[in-house]
Amino acid sequence: MHRRRALSLLPLVVGGAAGLPVRVMTDTSSTSAKPSENTELLAEQYMKRTVEMLTWIRNTQTQNLHEASYAIARTVKNGGTCWFNWDMGHSCYDLYPGRNGTTDFLIRGYNAKDAKKGDLLLANLFGGPYEDLVKKEIFVIGGPAPWGGDAKGQELLLDEVQKLKLRPYSQLWIETDITTLDALVYIPGMPVPFGPFSGIIGIVTYFMMIADACRVLARDGVKVKVIGDEPKLEGDSVRWASLHEPLMDDYFDEVMRQFEMIELEKGYIREAAHLVVDTALSGGKVYCYSRYSGALCAEADSRRAGLALTKGTHGGDNDFKGTAKDCVIMGISKPDDEVDLARLDMFRKCGMKVVSIGPMTRNISKYPSYFPLFNETYKGRTVPNEADIHIGRMCDTYGLFAIPGLEQKVCPTSGALALQIFWVACMEIAGEIIRRTGNAPGVYMSSATKKGKDHNHFMREQYAKRGY
Repeated sequence: MHRRRALSLLPLVVGGAAGLPVRVMTDTSSTSAKPSENTELLAEQYMKRTVEMLTWIRNTQTQNLHEASYAIARTVKNGGTCWFNWDMGHSCYDLYPGRNGTTDFLIRGYNAKDAKKGDLLLANLFGGPYEDLVKKEIFVIGGPAPWGGDAKGQELLLDEVQKLKLRPYSQLWIETDITTLDALVYIPGMPVPFGPFSGIIGIVTYFMMIADACRVLARDGVKVKVIGDEPKLEGDSVRWASLHEPLMDDYFDEVMRQFEMIELEKGYIREAAHLVVDTALSGGKVYCYSRYSGALCAEADSRRAGLALTKGTHGGDNDFKGTAKDCVIMGISKPDDEVDLARLDMFRKCGMKVVSIGPMTRNISKYPSYFPLFNETYKGRTVPNEADIHIGRMCDTYGLFAIPGLEQKVCPTSGALALQIFWVACMEIAGEIIRRTGNAPGVYMSSATKKGKDHNHFMREQYAKRGY
């Protein structure tokens, strides 16, 4: 196993609300500790806490994650179906049609009619039927999620949500130490914590498991289909991964390295935050776009521990009506996607300012203008090149690992990086609002909690009055 310097990343300084008192959990062994007064920067605190939580998971759950990857590979080899509903953000952020570096051997959801003995379920969000898992002897890999009774702070949840417990049915449990509130940073004047972690944790742990599942399947000669439009890998110039060395630690270490590089773009993040706050305070709307509705569009819209001022829109939103007073944050997974470029043109036609988050390159060193596009209108163009501000130069379009026997690289890092950048930017936005107005921006609470719906109704009223 590779044990590297993840803890050395903790002193990261990404700009935030300088000088503002910030309440944050300080006990890294348990996220259920009471918040204490802390004067560190909002964005810095969020970055530190993300690294701490992921490092705790790697240090305590590696064996379970390895067992999970082997269980997934064994199920595929034996002809079983791998079902999943793993929390990766608001509406499964990082898995959508055509997502580069993902695989086809996990099926989202759970269909009791089709499920059979020998199947596997990877889930931390599951509403049943629980009795079917027992009846069919489904191998369950479980973990806690904020929307369920297995997470810490379950007493805060509505009674019907508290009952959603997967742990009693799980053969393998991956603990993440997540709470039902899904956040740890408190900003002055706001009674609920800000900045969710569950999506980032879910993406990283998911691809850690998938990395070694793919390796084991390739080692044993099982054909694995990789999704996406990467050209076929071949030849000695490819940096092939070993089939006999675990990959999940390598995935973790690369994500930590790229998190560290967010520091290099803190100027762009602050510039983006200023643009967003200028928009909100001048009466404009702040949209968050992704090609598919389940990605940044969903992550930014009515998210627990998220800002009330961000609104989602996606590539199929035919009712979008932006104005020159508005701005948009575009979450992209490839720089030259035609749908994204068409939406960029639409935003520009409306007169909107544009911030983009995501990879600038295809295959690390290759600029994407070489890549053949179906529509010649967009040839040579990229969203990062044409946005007013771009953030995300440390990640790539394709997956991380070239595994012998697989035609494309698997396990992208760009989803985890985009989420981390987005929430760091939100921390900057909150700090900038407080600096300029003296008021706390509206932050949503989980609607699965007993006080959530009333709190969120009040946040929406405040947003209608103030724009934030």
